[in-house]
Amino acid sequence: MNPLAQTFNFRKYSLILIIPLSLIILMLWIAEWYFEPLEGDLTRIGHLPEKDFGWNQPQPLVPEARLKSDALTDADVFVIGDSFSGNMLWQSRLRSMNLKHSDIHWDQLKPCENIGDALRHAGFKGRYVVIESIERAFQERMRSLCKKHDDIEVKIYTLPSPPVTRTHSLMSSIKNPIGGEWMLKALINKIKLAYLRQSDDFFIFDDARVVAMDGCRLFTNKLCNYGLFFNDDFKKPLFDSINNVLTINSSLLKVGIQPLWLIVPDKSTVYLNENPSITIWNTLAQYPELSAPNLSELFIRQSKLIKDFYKPNDTHLSVNGFLYLGDIVAERLQR
Repeated sequence: MNPLAQTFNFRKYSLILIIPLSLIILMLWIAEWYFEPLEGDLTRIGHLPEKDFGWNQPQPLVPEARLKSDALTDADVFVIGDSFSGNMLWQSRLRSMNLKHSDIHWDQLKPCENIGDALRHAGFKGRYVVIESIERAFQERMRSLCKKHDDIEVKIYTLPSPPVTRTHSLMSSIKNPIGGEWMLKALINKIKLAYLRQSDDFFIFDDARVVAMDGCRLFTNKLCNYGLFFNDDFKKPLFDSINNVLTINSSLLKVGIQPLWLIVPDKSTVYLNENPSITIWNTLAQYPELSAPNLSELFIRQSKLIKDFYKPNDTHLSVNGFLYLGDIVAERLQR
């Protein structure tokens, strides 16, 4: 018999391994709970803790029954939009008017010169088309036009109600782990932010920009003396594609469809007034045939009345903000 085998105690050495491994796992679980599951796109890309930038004001409940789209052939309103329309929150206001809506993302359908004829050919019998885009992407989306659409196909879908409050538990952290690498970067950024001077204009963390501002009257997050913004908001091109807007508008009007142009302002435009001297909304307002509410002016005013009009941790509106946008659309469609 091997004398070494007699001296080796498997139970003893397995405990030596299990105990530190268990401690490491426990520490990771605690760290996951501390940093909270990621909810905002800006906290995610900026590696910044939800504990510091997550919203804390309860939002209205939007029933799931109002968060569903309809077939194109049954719709009164056809929506071409991006992530500001993809959650169907502002469209929930259309349900109150007994208007059905069909929705498609810009990635699936970019309007061509024959958009009006193409929609009628696809079976759309409605009176309205809403074309929605975030400010920073509108110039690129309208820079060039395709000549002719192929067949337009639109899917029907339903979404769950968004949360009324932002809550988390250890179990939710375990089910949706954010990972050790992200937590390490977030810890480093948290330390950097703690030692940066309040007088500094802004700090860049990856693709997010943290701006020192008097934000506690605007946001409910813990570090409300800082505003969190998308860095690309500060380097968008000037808008010079009005002729393509007019082409699409004319194509829809010719077949009896009333277009509504929704250019959603960037978060920085609303809270920092980062507007160029010639804005998209001012350009659109020069053409009476265009129905295009000045969302920049309206949102700037409303953001001073409603805390978390845009989410503090995100580039998008809160539920309150989306419902306000829906009220604007509903009012326009009733004219």
